Amino acid sequence: MHLIKSCFLLACGALLMACAASAPQTAVSADVQKRVQELSPQHALVVALPDGQIRTYDGRGLQPLFDALADNGVKDAYVYDKVTGRASSLLLAYGGAKELHTGLLSQEAIPILEKYNIKYTAQKTVPYILNRSKTGSCPMETVARHLDDAQSAYPQIEQGFQQLINSAKPQNP
Repeated sequence: MHLIKSCFLLACGALLMACAASAPQTAVSADVQKRVQELSPQHALVVALPDGQIRTYDGRGLQPLFDALADNGVKDAYVYDKVTGRASSLLLAYGGAKELHTGLLSQEAIPILEKYNIKYTAQKTVPYILNRSKTGSCPMETVARHLDDAQSAYPQIEQGFQQLINSAKPQNP
């Protein structure tokens, strides 16, 4: 009986070790977090992918996030975003991001992050993201205000962003 019990315990231990070895890593390593923190002051967006690659993106507004989604994506990634509003949170959810650290987070983004189980930390939280002239809400916050499904929100946010870019371009007479 003792031999059977020992064999059973050994088999259970081996099975547990095999499962642990094949389980996906859910938390980003301290080294990766440190590297992202080092890069974040110089970039609008820093993406640490599950395979250890770290990618940086620059630009204004949602452009860095659209670039990241077009590049290797943000699936299961640890992301630093300088400013995160509702539109950004929907794009992160669309891309499957796992964790977010942001300098500035709108309260309108929080329900989206929570709905899609994206862990988040923020240096500062505000009711909403302001437009560049600080006279009201960011236009992309306005576009995303009533959206809560990441899949259906993506094309609407993309279209709103393209319209915003096109309206900012100087018109040729």
